[in-house]
Order: sequence, then C-alpha cells, then structure tokens
Amino acid sequence: MTDSELNKRIIEDYKAQLPTYQVMQRYYVGDHDLLYFQTTEPTDEIAIENFISKFISEEVSYCLNNPVSYVSKKGNPEIIKAIDTYLYHWKTNHNALMMQNFEIFGKSYSLSYIDAKGRFCERLLTPLNAACYCDGDNVPQRFIHFYTKKYDNDNYYDIYYPDGRIEIYKNDGLIDTKKHPFKGVPVSVCEMDNISETIFSKIWTLQDAYNRILSDQVSIIDSYKNAYLIMTGVSIDAETEKLLSSKGLLLLPENGKAQWLMKDMNSSYIESMLTILRNAMFSATNHIDGNEKLQSNTSSLAIRSRLIFLEQRSKAMYDYISDAIYDRLERLFEYLELKNLYFDASDIKINFTPSIPVDLATTVQVISQLGDKISNETALSLLPFVENPAQEMEKIKQEKADLDEIDLDKINGDD
Repeated sequence: MTDSELNKRIIEDYKAQLPTYQVMQRYYVGDHDLLYFQTTEPTDEIAIENFISKFISEEVSYCLNNPVSYVSKKGNPEIIKAIDTYLYHWKTNHNALMMQNFEIFGKSYSLSYIDAKGRFCERLLTPLNAACYCDGDNVPQRFIHFYTKKYDNDNYYDIYYPDGRIEIYKNDGLIDTKKHPFKGVPVSVCEMDNISETIFSKIWTLQDAYNRILSDQVSIIDSYKNAYLIMTGVSIDAETEKLLSSKGLLLLPENGKAQWLMKDMNSSYIESMLTILRNAMFSATNHIDGNEKLQSNTSSLAIRSRLIFLEQRSKAMYDYISDAIYDRLERLFEYLELKNLYFDASDIKINFTPSIPVDLATTVQVISQLGDKISNETALSLLPFVENPAQEMEKIKQEKADLDEIDLDKINGDD
C-alpha cells in the first residue's frame, strides 16, 4: 500500500468514527440528546444532571490532583533534574488535561514538537482532531492532525511519517513539507483496550433514562399537568380562557364553581426509580456517592476501604497513562541528545499519589520500621507532599553541608 493510499484510508476511518466521538464530547459538556427531543408541548422543561462529566472529573481529580513524581531506579539525580528543567514551562495540569481527554473519548494523543524558543513541548489532541495508525506492536506509523486557523475558512491537516517527514495539506492539497528531529512518529497514544471502558459507554442509556424521568416531573409540576381544572355552572369562551391563561383570573357566576382535581401521583415510586438509576450509574462506574451519610468511622483507612472499587479502576487508568508518559520521556531524551545529554527512560519509575486522605503518622512509622531496608529516596517517594524525592535528597545534602561549614566557636564568641 502506498503512502497516499494509507493516508486516504486513515482519513476515511477518521471521518467514519467522528460522529461517535462528537456525541461523547456533547454528553461531557451537557449537550444531551434529551435537549433535542421533539415535543408538541411548549411548556416542557428539560432538567439535566450530568453524571458523565461528574464521574470523569472525579477520576481525574482522584488520580492526578497530586503531581506525578519520578524516581531514578539507579539513583541518578541528573536524570530527574533534566526532566524538571526541560518540562518546567509546561502547564501544571498538563497530565490532568491528557487524562480528561482520555476519559472522555477512550483515547488521547500527545504530539511532541519543538517550539519557536527551542523548547520541548507537547500538544494534546483528541479523536475529534487527530487520527493515528499503529502497527501490530502498537507503534505509531502514521499520524494526522486536522485543524483550522483563526480568520481562515480553509481546512488543514499535517501528516507525520516515521522517517521524520511532515507533510502539510490545505484543502487536500500538499502545500509544504518539513522535518522533525524525533525518531519515528512523535506521538504517544493513550488508549483504552476497548471503548466500552469509557464512562460514556457504561452509563449513556442510564443517564438518558434518569434525565427523562427528572425532566418529566419538572414539566408536570411547572405546567400543572398533575391536575385538571373542573368548572361547573359556567361556560368558557375564548376571551375567558385567555384571561385565565395570562392572569390566572376567572369570573364565575353566582352558581358557578371551579376546583382542581389532582392526579394521584405516587411520589415514592418516582423517587425510587431515580434512586435505582442513580445507584446503577455509580455501580457501573465503580464510583461512590459522596452525598451518602458516613458512619462514625471517618479515618483514612475507612474512607479508603469505600474507595476500593474506584482504586481498581484508577489502577487501570494509571497503567494507560504511564505508557503515554514513558513515550513522552523517550522523546524528551531524544530531544536532549541534540544537546549532548544522554539518558535512558527505563531508568525512571513513575509514581502516582491518589488524592485521598493519608494517615501520615502510619506512613512515617512504617518508613521508620523499615530502616535501611529501603533507600531514602524511595522512602521520600511514599510521602504525598514530596513532589520530587531526588530533589529533596539534594536539599537535605546541601543543608547538612551548610551546617558542617558553620564554625560553632565563632558563634559562641570565642577567638
């Protein structure tokens, strides 16, 4: 298959899948199908409670509210220093944004490039504006980024090749060719094994059912559909109906009578259905309802036990994200080779710290009991408030060195 034939197949596949990903994006931002439901009743109200967005935000916060930390397996402080130095200009929530895209669509892309200042950067993309072709070993062999420019009605896309080529197209016509300095296609793919693992796929129908019931009840109450107006001894003409509708006034003759006949609505049944659907969504996604009343035991261990199923899902998310971060580090080190700095990504261990209450006293006690059975850097990595264990080790060494240089005799006033 020629390059042009493969590119054509990738673009066709991208366009075929685009509607699915557009629906996933719509639901995340609250633009649900229920909003477009055709009705003959102009008074129908739509109430949306967005559990898809809620669960995605919870998972991102749970997994990446605390910064990702790195530890050198060989105890090399220079490799950690290089990561901090050459990624300092990135947004602090870069990894969280990557995970958010990944959670919404089941996949996200991170495109590496060197900016105008010569810095290593990464552009976060989604299936809405990018497509990737990987070989049998899941190594990217072709990547296409679709985009538009401000104040420009033309459509552009860039095609990245393993040999370093970048072809730039405008309205399907090749307009330029460039080169990138990375080995292979400079993109990392963070992708779930199956799209059915996404929050959207798990609760899409439950979400719609919940909001339909909720909206129906709001509409009934709002427009008095739960009651009939019964009038006896009076006839209603068009003018009287208009007066009743606009001002709520009704003139009755002496023997006239008007009263409401309320529908016998079983509120407990409606509440039960909403609760069943709500619980089903929490169960399907391994989340817990934070509004539930907690028992008296609110220790960190008790809270963590409630999060056991969410931790299981988050562990799978960590594995996916780790693969993307390792790919990023490999390209960062390829960039550093241009500066004659050589590091190995396999020397790095990535540490994630879930955003949950931690019993620091217990953690410190365990570290103390382990003693010299683990390194100081590993021990520091267990503490959630230490973002960079290697850097913390250097600070400790520097502080000790500064103290050793102090002349205590001079401080006491002796000659």
